[in-house]
Amino acid sequence: MFKTFINSLANRLVKGHKKNWPIQSVVFLVIVSPVIFIAIFSYTKTYSDLTNSTLSRRESIAYLAATTLKHQFDRLTDIGTSLATRVRFRQLISEGKWDEAGLILKSVPKDFPFIDRLFLASPDGTLQTDLPPLPDVRGKNFAFRDWYQGVSAGWKPYISGVYKRTTVPQNSVVAVAIPIRTENQKVAGILVLQVQLDTFLEWSRGIEIGRSGFIYFVDRKGLIAAHPGLPPQGDIVDYSNVPVVQKVLRGEHGVAVTWNPIEREEQVSAYAQVPGYGWGVIVAQPKEMAFESRDKSLRFILGLYGFIFLLTCGLAYILLKTFTSLKEAEERTHLLVEATPNGIIMVDREGKITLVNTLTEQLFGYRREEILGQKIEILVPERYRGKHQGYRNSFFANPETRAMGVGRDLYGLRRDGSEMPIEIGLNPITTPEGTFILAAIIDITERKRAEEEIKKLNENLERRAIELETVNKELEAFSYSVSHDLRAPLRSMDGFSQALLEDYGDKLDADGQDYIRRVRAGSQQMGQLIDDMLNLSRVSRKELSLETVNLGSLAQAIAAELKRSEPERQVEFVIAEGISAKGDERLLRVALENLLGNAWKFTGKHPRARIEFGTEQTNGGQVCYVRDDGAGFDMAYADKLFGAFQRLHARTDFPGTGIGLATVQRIINRHGGRVWAEGKVGKGATFYFTLP
Repeated sequence: MFKTFINSLANRLVKGHKKNWPIQSVVFLVIVSPVIFIAIFSYTKTYSDLTNSTLSRRESIAYLAATTLKHQFDRLTDIGTSLATRVRFRQLISEGKWDEAGLILKSVPKDFPFIDRLFLASPDGTLQTDLPPLPDVRGKNFAFRDWYQGVSAGWKPYISGVYKRTTVPQNSVVAVAIPIRTENQKVAGILVLQVQLDTFLEWSRGIEIGRSGFIYFVDRKGLIAAHPGLPPQGDIVDYSNVPVVQKVLRGEHGVAVTWNPIEREEQVSAYAQVPGYGWGVIVAQPKEMAFESRDKSLRFILGLYGFIFLLTCGLAYILLKTFTSLKEAEERTHLLVEATPNGIIMVDREGKITLVNTLTEQLFGYRREEILGQKIEILVPERYRGKHQGYRNSFFANPETRAMGVGRDLYGLRRDGSEMPIEIGLNPITTPEGTFILAAIIDITERKRAEEEIKKLNENLERRAIELETVNKELEAFSYSVSHDLRAPLRSMDGFSQALLEDYGDKLDADGQDYIRRVRAGSQQMGQLIDDMLNLSRVSRKELSLETVNLGSLAQAIAAELKRSEPERQVEFVIAEGISAKGDERLLRVALENLLGNAWKFTGKHPRARIEFGTEQTNGGQVCYVRDDGAGFDMAYADKLFGAFQRLHARTDFPGTGIGLATVQRIINRHGGRVWAEGKVGKGATFYFTLP
């Protein structure tokens, strides 16, 4: 019964794969849901335990800090009481001999470095003597101070709040006030010990808090007595509006995650009151730092359970795939055989056909049941059957994937007796039943027809190439003839014009001489134009001779030639070394001559000029450039730069025919590269080109 259920489930999972996704989802969830539940429970429990542990540790540190501060306060009180109960000291106080009594205490600041200074006051709060002495304080009444109001309330030792001294140096201090009694317990004076706030910071530094954590103390009013982020002798800061300070001043203790409005951050703050003194201790740490260890552990747990979840998903997937493997294999085999674009035939060792697909039926004209079980030779033309069995036995002796009949034309025999050209790929298939041959058959009738067409086209193409080569040679001869025939009259025009100027110039007025000069300039311009057009034509026709070319050396040679042509010009050439590329050296020299010549020409109106040749590295590789600080051009007309006869400047400003950059573009394009330019009017131009 279970097996029947499993088979039924497998069929439902395989058939209608997309329609049965709810069933697949339920099976998947049944497998992975325990891992999900365990992960959620473990994460929640760990989160709670680690959070409570962190908060508990902070609370313990706060209690320790409060206990430490109480111990220090007790010690100060004990020191003060010990000093105030000396017999001779009390006797001098009762006799009003304040200075003599003060001398008894002169070694106290040295014996107890944390005591900054001390003084003696009468029962009404008037200062009588002080150590070390300060000016203008003796005789002053300090009954308004917290230390006096605290000690006089019950005439018991009292630790004051934080306050600043009235005289220089106006340090921030805490006072320990001890009543001085006579032998009959009458209050005769007050001993006051002042402790600077730096001492409180020293007391707090001995407690380990954690990274970025800190301890601060507040007095009964919420004033900061010690804070590592505040200078001890700066302004006294009021923290009474901080929520945890308010709690500790109410006598509460605990730990909370709260916003500190003064430090403007969320903190984990543990707080405790100093027993018997009303002061507060707060142990604070930024929330991120306080829970850093917890969050790290949680991330590890998430990663671990994520890995387990993925592993479980993988196992679930494997189980589902194993669960349906037989059905899927059957479906895939059937679809593969039927959907393949080739005819498929499988043959056993005896040469019997065991499998065919629909395309095989269409190719050979047989129905499937007509050829299954038949010998494969039924599909082989009569003239090949004698050798075919030997080929088959040879394949079974050395089974490997290969094409059948390499180098020979193969043909298949249709049911109607007609033949068709075919290609056959052979693959050995090993099964528990033995080795089979899987043959993939392609009808190549159309390909054969296409090959014949291509052969004819190639023959036509060869003939046209020969014709084109003949036309090019005729065109070259024509160009040479035309250039020669044009140059002769131009030379005559130039020569006779020059003779007129030299022999009859004195008989011509200024206008006549100007006309003849224009005739000469025009004939020379026309001659240059003919030369440039011929060069442009040769660039397009010349066969490339590729080699590694040192572009830097070419640029150096061209620069030297330009300097020799106009030695009076002040032009600085900056040419990078080691620039090389693969190309035709003669054509690349022509391209550089045009680019550097242009830079030379268009900097001609500058008293001092600079021309650069270098490279830049981009994602596409090496880019060469020629840069100058000459006349430049308007980028709106950049698309016209490389057109033949295109000029962006008047011929009267800069001579030329407009062929040079067209020649550069044609050379670079023939090398498979690209050329472009950037410029700004009056700021120079940069011409870039790439070579493969």
